[in-house]
Amino acid sequence: MKAIVWLVLIGIMAIFFRPSAVIIAIGLLPTWLTFLFDRTPEKFGVLCVGSLNLAGLYPVLMPLWMQGHTMERAMKALGDPLTGAVIVGAAGVGVAIYMATPYIVSMVVRFSIRQEIAEIEKRQAELIAYWGEALTDDAGMHNVTTAPALKHKPVKLRR
Repeated sequence: MKAIVWLVLIGIMAIFFRPSAVIIAIGLLPTWLTFLFDRTPEKFGVLCVGSLNLAGLYPVLMPLWMQGHTMERAMKALGDPLTGAVIVGAAGVGVAIYMATPYIVSMVVRFSIRQEIAEIEKRQAELIAYWGEALTDDAGMHNVTTAPALKHKPVKLRR
């Protein structure tokens, strides 16, 4: 059902807004290629590249809409090398963001984990200072009664 709605919308656009449809169809070529080669089920590459690719079409479509919506203007805009550079450049920024995001996320997660480990080690040091070395793996269970916190009530552990 969703595909049928999209096809109807694209058909209407191609009939009534032909100059814009031509620019969008050609201008979104990097997005179409990303869609073909992105093998992930979520298609995050398509989302990232497509959104910036569409943003790159704005400087081309806006003058077309404001100065006259004709095929002649659309073809002239598509023939301009600067237009191609803007469209492909915006898509390239989308590709760069898509490629860099996993590394940035991994750095943030790594930093967060290191902070958490530092907090746990600090808390561990506080517990050892309070309870004594009996809590560490190396101390064994035989020194539990000598912990400073247990001086009031000696406790013996069964083995």
